[in-house]
Amino acid sequence: MGLLDGILRRRQPDWCRECRLEMEESGEQLFALPCMSVGHYVEHTDPEFYQENLYAVAQRADIPPGMYACAAIQYRCSGCGKRVTVLNPFLPVRDQEKREGSIVFRNGELDDVWRQ
Repeated sequence: MGLLDGILRRRQPDWCRECRLEMEESGEQLFALPCMSVGHYVEHTDPEFYQENLYAVAQRADIPPGMYACAAIQYRCSGCGKRVTVLNPFLPVRDQEKREGSIVFRNGELDDVWRQ
């Protein structure tokens, strides 16, 4: 692996910074964000906000119209066991998703959310 490739890989959420190994996807979950609706999206980076406001849903049809949702992916390092959670907030609009970017939590801040 070249130097530039190594630098770029460390910025990816599925790359363990400690072990320098590619992390395995260990789970996906869809969450509703009832506190945010059309025109009221604010990006939050504090994990407490998501711990209090994410509600697991089984499918996209379970999200009420006009309410934001988060597609969440959790990665796990096979070397050290560290977990990383990536949240991808979006607004479901008809058959599309208006994405708002990604929020990465690298220190296990949202591990409890996966046990709901």
